[in-house]
Amino acid sequence: MQFFFSPEGWVTDMETFLPAILSDLLGRSISYLVQRYRQQSTVQDDLEKLRLALVRVHVTVEEAEARHITNKAMLRQLDVLREAMYSGYHMLDALTYRAHADGASFSFAPSRLNAAKRLRLLAADEGAAELRRTVDSLGRTIADMREFVVFLKGYPRISTQPYSMHLLLDKLMFGRQKEVEQVVGFLLQPDVCGAGAGVLHIVGVARVGKSTLVEHVCHDERVRGRFSSIVCLSREDLEDMGDHRALTVKHGSHASHGSSLVVVDLAEDEEPVGDGAWRRLRSSAMCRARGSRIIVTSRSPETVRGIPAARAIELKFLRDDVYWYFFKVLAFGSANPDDHPRLASIAMDISAEQKGGFIGATIASSLMRANPDAHYWTLILKNMREYTRKHRAMFGKHPHDLLRNNHPVYLWRLAESSKIFLCHGFYTACPAKQEIPRVTFQEVLSGRVTPRGRFEVLAWTSQIPPCRSYLMSCSLDTPPGPHRVLDRKKRLRQLFLVILSADPYPSSLILDTTGSNRVWTRICIGCSARVC
Repeated sequence: MQFFFSPEGWVTDMETFLPAILSDLLGRSISYLVQRYRQQSTVQDDLEKLRLALVRVHVTVEEAEARHITNKAMLRQLDVLREAMYSGYHMLDALTYRAHADGASFSFAPSRLNAAKRLRLLAADEGAAELRRTVDSLGRTIADMREFVVFLKGYPRISTQPYSMHLLLDKLMFGRQKEVEQVVGFLLQPDVCGAGAGVLHIVGVARVGKSTLVEHVCHDERVRGRFSSIVCLSREDLEDMGDHRALTVKHGSHASHGSSLVVVDLAEDEEPVGDGAWRRLRSSAMCRARGSRIIVTSRSPETVRGIPAARAIELKFLRDDVYWYFFKVLAFGSANPDDHPRLASIAMDISAEQKGGFIGATIASSLMRANPDAHYWTLILKNMREYTRKHRAMFGKHPHDLLRNNHPVYLWRLAESSKIFLCHGFYTACPAKQEIPRVTFQEVLSGRVTPRGRFEVLAWTSQIPPCRSYLMSCSLDTPPGPHRVLDRKKRLRQLFLVILSADPYPSSLILDTTGSNRVWTRICIGCSARVC
């Protein structure tokens, strides 16, 4: 069977189907545009709902923190409100500031065009769905806090706090309210007849805030009213309990009659406590009194494995959303981050590079506040990322983790220089035995000060009790250039020795010249096996 199509019939068929095809395409396009417009409108509405919900939750949290709450259920609900507030602010900032960073070529001044583009960016990814879930969660939280607000009025107010949040975070401990209540609850719990002094372990990595937490608890009025004396012991005090040496007493006297709170600080020591020292402490007069308590702080559970404890608390760094709230206030001070969305976007990236470190936050924020410029902040971020990348490639760890384990790291500087900036150690200063350096770490980082050789700098002085100063032992040297008379093998040997002398690790870097390209290779010094 054969079919024949005439040109006139083909033209007639095209005239029939073409309008239908065009009509279908036009309908699909209009439907797509309407759907995108509705989605953008929904994102805009959700952002506004999130802002209003955060205002309500923030007001409630500030009002609750200004009152002396004793009910445990109320304190748990306050923790839920805090977590919801921090999570909500992190979501709001991430969506708005990140969208602005994606459109970084736009003008920094807010405009309708920028807002529309930001909303399209939000609607194009999964951020809109996450935003919807956050708004719904905050809505349920607000609905559940009505009774909380009513009961809140029955608790008395505490002393007046500073109005500026920047001053508040600089003077008070942040993000540890839950842990404080856990420690205070342990200290105030009823005695068990014949059980002896209760023991609480507080374990955490270096500079996570163990001593600050205990110091804050020791200044609590409820704790001071419960114990007749609060005594602090170091490892030396613990080993020499029988010598009746002078002890550090924070409250009352070590000779006071009645219950005592004994704080054993082992945070600076990794060696386990001997059984004999522990028995001498338990048999001492201040621990035999009924109602006495013992708090032991250490970096590792192995340090106190021979000490039976009734309870243990592991202190960790703040969550990312909580840490961002803390870092944002430090970085901008009294300024409003919403007025500087480009800077806020860069600050979020810098905050992520800090890995929850409190000292790193104060150092970075001080540099940022000194020069609120987008190019300057971007330069800080670039150096931080390169600093992290190099240490992960060389040693397989984040440089902050290396510092916490007292391993030297190679530092960065904003000033252009060929010198090697090396940190040999990070430690707590002892004002009674050494003088605090006048040169700060920020001055060396920014390039305002350029020391030579080996030196010490002041990294940070805490304004929160115990008000410790943290020092860094550093060196800033120019790598010696090879002498012209030396041949090629001697120059390579000299370069290897220079790097080996600056590298404290059991493996080092050498320059591999066996191939066509020179490649830095990491080898094990003991067996000459290639590592990376």
